[in-house]
Amino acid sequence: MGTARMAAPLAVLLLQLLLHLLGSAASEAHDETAALLVFKSASVATDPHRALEDWREAGSGSPCAWTGVTCGGGRVRELNLTGMSLTGRLRLDALLALPALQSLVLRRNAFHGNVGAHHTTQPPRTLSPCALVHVDLSSNYLSGMLPRAFLNSCTSLRFLNLSRNNLTGGGFPFPPSLNTLDMSRNILSDAGLLSYSLTGCHDIQCTNLSANQLTGDIPEFAGCSQVSVLDLSGNLISGPLPGKLLTTAPANMTHLSIAGNNISGDISKYDFGGCTNLTVLDWSYNRLSSMGLPMSLTNCQRLEILDMSGNKLLSGAIPMFWGGFQQLKKLALAGNNFAGEIPDDLSLLCRTLVELDLSSNNLTGGLPASFSGCRSLELLDLGSNQLSGDFVVAVISKISSLRVLRLPFNNITGTNPLPILAAECPLLEVIDLGSNVLDGEIMPDLCASLPSLRMLILPNNYLNGIVPSSLSNCSNLESIDLSFNLLQGQIPPEVLLLPKLIDLVMWANDLSGEIPDKLCSNSTTLETLVINYNSFTGGIPPSITRCVNLIWVSLAGNNLTGSVPQGFSNLQKLAILQLHNNSLSGPVPAEFGSCSNLIWLDLNSNNFSGAIPPELEAQAGLITGGIVSGKQFAFLRNEANNICPGAGVLFEFLDIRPERLFQFPALHSCASTRIYTGMTVYTFNKNGSMVFLDLSYNSLTGTISASLGNITYLSVLNLGHNDLTGAIPDAFVQLKMIGSLDLSHNHLTGGIPQGLEFLNFLDGFDVSNNNLSGEIPTRGQIITFPVSSFENNSGLCGIPLNPCKHMQMMQSAEEGGTDGHVPLVFLCALSIGLAFGVPVGFGLGILLLL
Repeated sequence: MGTARMAAPLAVLLLQLLLHLLGSAASEAHDETAALLVFKSASVATDPHRALEDWREAGSGSPCAWTGVTCGGGRVRELNLTGMSLTGRLRLDALLALPALQSLVLRRNAFHGNVGAHHTTQPPRTLSPCALVHVDLSSNYLSGMLPRAFLNSCTSLRFLNLSRNNLTGGGFPFPPSLNTLDMSRNILSDAGLLSYSLTGCHDIQCTNLSANQLTGDIPEFAGCSQVSVLDLSGNLISGPLPGKLLTTAPANMTHLSIAGNNISGDISKYDFGGCTNLTVLDWSYNRLSSMGLPMSLTNCQRLEILDMSGNKLLSGAIPMFWGGFQQLKKLALAGNNFAGEIPDDLSLLCRTLVELDLSSNNLTGGLPASFSGCRSLELLDLGSNQLSGDFVVAVISKISSLRVLRLPFNNITGTNPLPILAAECPLLEVIDLGSNVLDGEIMPDLCASLPSLRMLILPNNYLNGIVPSSLSNCSNLESIDLSFNLLQGQIPPEVLLLPKLIDLVMWANDLSGEIPDKLCSNSTTLETLVINYNSFTGGIPPSITRCVNLIWVSLAGNNLTGSVPQGFSNLQKLAILQLHNNSLSGPVPAEFGSCSNLIWLDLNSNNFSGAIPPELEAQAGLITGGIVSGKQFAFLRNEANNICPGAGVLFEFLDIRPERLFQFPALHSCASTRIYTGMTVYTFNKNGSMVFLDLSYNSLTGTISASLGNITYLSVLNLGHNDLTGAIPDAFVQLKMIGSLDLSHNHLTGGIPQGLEFLNFLDGFDVSNNNLSGEIPTRGQIITFPVSSFENNSGLCGIPLNPCKHMQMMQSAEEGGTDGHVPLVFLCALSIGLAFGVPVGFGLGILLLL
């Protein structure tokens, strides 16, 4: 009985305690719910995919079932909102107050703003201090300076990723617990942050500040530094390489990259110190110089990656000290001035070597026979040297582990080595033998032995025979480049059915027949279709309009007939379209103006008729730069004006020797030409327009639409040799970037708009053989052009033609009082002509437009 009386109060006490605990847990859950909702309200302005639709105030209180939320023990431990396309000004304070939150991942969204500006409404209760260990805010649009001591209240923080934003610096000193800091791919220019990373006494071991805008010198490491991984690549750092950079580096340093800066200095006798733990050393693409490589580099015997590429000033012979490197997997010495033969000693690396890149040097001879024992080598790049001999057959074919073989721009002669490579190197994925002196046919059963082949690059050789239809059996084939060979026959329809084909480049052969109407029948991966200067007949296959990923299309210099098929407006990625030098007819499709990335349209020397569609300017102001960046090109510029058809020809130029292009018949169709080569780069990031429009040598009629003046980035406009009428539009004064304007051989009337004298980049101008009248503008680039640019216009007068009548009258009136000086108006015109007469406009437009 007494026991029962004692049990009753105890049961009540336990019940009260249980209710208290339940109430406390419910209260904490309510507080976490409120904190998350405050974050959502303050930071998420748009949620296009409704990812956070279940984040709602609810009677249950617990957010543990919400999207992106992970709980442990009933508390919010992780928040992961990766790639949800959320937008808004990011506010972190509500999240920092979550007492158990250890991992916060908001990467790949569109949060913006300065993360140091916290002005949210606080949750109902003040919760525990920040418990974060892992924070990833990468790939957003955060901007500005981080506040000093960013996240310093998070005393357990170990990992912080702020990469791929628009931050400019700040943030330090970071929490003492921080181990990994990634601020790569921002716009950092804060010298203090660079200094803090190397000279600060902190526990950060992994620091990535690559791809920013850091400037100045590299400081030497402080004695207290704990950095083991440091990546400063892709900045604007300059000055001499610190002499003690590696001797003062922490003993635990394993990774050091200063690639892609402007660091200089002679490293012939550089002291690499102990570097006993260094596994990655990347000093590529700077301005370092040396005869050979310093002997002290042999101290770094644990290196797995050594990259000294692109310094250009490293010269002499490749050293012979490689025997001690027992772990080296990648050696890259490309883009320097190393000369002589490849040393046999280098093959001592074969035990571990996976990648060897010696391209773009001045190496001679062949690959030593000892390399045939390389059993782990997967990538071998010896391109752009002066190698010769039979080493491909005798040595390279013995390296059965090869996956990537690049040997372009050498002096390798004889029958192409495809049969033995296919037989002995079955893992090959990339074969690049361009710009050698190889002949023979492409073996018909190539794909049977090379099932993994992705790229077959054989341009600028002397291959003959046909394109084998069996290439269609290479189901992984992405790029085929057979340009500048002696191939005949048709393009096998089966090749166009390759499911992964991206690049089909076969220009300058003797291919014939119709282009198979099988384009993009099996997939829409095709991006490059360059088959110009062959002997194709028939029409443009309608199936081309299914290839929605096409970027560069060149069907020029063939014998194509008929009209352009409908549907080109489907090709929204199309940047370059070349159909010139055919026999195409019908109207110029207005839908070309709907191709929102079209920057280059060349239709010259066809039989197009009708009016120039004003819709061509529809894409002006809409083009975003970049889609065709990085393409190697050659531009053959016509400098004979209207004597030769077209303003010039753009060629795809990967792995083609310039001297071979000099022999190309199209090069000699004009008495005066000039070749520009380079890499395509846009001069605009957004709001761009077409830069090249050539409709010359057709049968176009009607007036010139003033709307063409809206194509503000136009560098070349050639409408010559048509049957156009009416006036030169005054709107052409808006073509501020124009470098070449040809309206010759039409039936234009009226005067030359005075505003054209303000087109300061004009380097080519021709309005000859029209019915123009009035005075030629007397200022700017206009007065630098010869008589031939204005002749055969019976009503035109003024410099450089005969004086206008009113000028003659003024001259007669002044003859009695002249003192022999040149009239002031001529002196001014001459001065301006000299100032702007340098031929940079057109050339600059092509090289940089591009």
